[in-house]
Amino acid sequence: MKAAKAAFALLLAGLPFAGLAQTTSQAELLRRGELTGSRPHAGTPAQSRAAQRAPRPAADPAQEHLLQTDVNLAQTRAEDLPNLYERFIATTRDERRTWNYTQWDAAGQVLARLNQRYEQVRTELPIEERLRIRSLQGEFHTLRGARQVKDKLE
Repeated sequence: MKAAKAAFALLLAGLPFAGLAQTTSQAELLRRGELTGSRPHAGTPAQSRAAQRAPRPAADPAQEHLLQTDVNLAQTRAEDLPNLYERFIATTRDERRTWNYTQWDAAGQVLARLNQRYEQVRTELPIEERLRIRSLQGEFHTLRGARQVKDKLE
């Protein structure tokens, strides 16, 4: 009961900051790769072939850690994305209490890359998987926002 009261008090204390979280425009979120859901745009066939031939970028240690695998997101198949999002959010849940702002930013960049690939292949996924991915995206932003509110209160 005491924990529930403390959690409720924390939520009430964060209400003044709730408006701040909503000031980011949709265009800004799309530009940063943190908002998905729009229709994917098709590049030219030459662009698609060039992307397939592109050399693999250097491994990102943060991405490897958060996704628990070494994967090239630019070439990830649509059916692999739900599992990658699940791994990402599981690692975030487990480690979020010890992260500093740099680690949150690195996780945000990994999510942006996941979202970028999701936008390219989302029409290949069944609606249930798309909804699951959207809820995992939202959970990350909720966890990050809760951490920011907590830091402001301390």
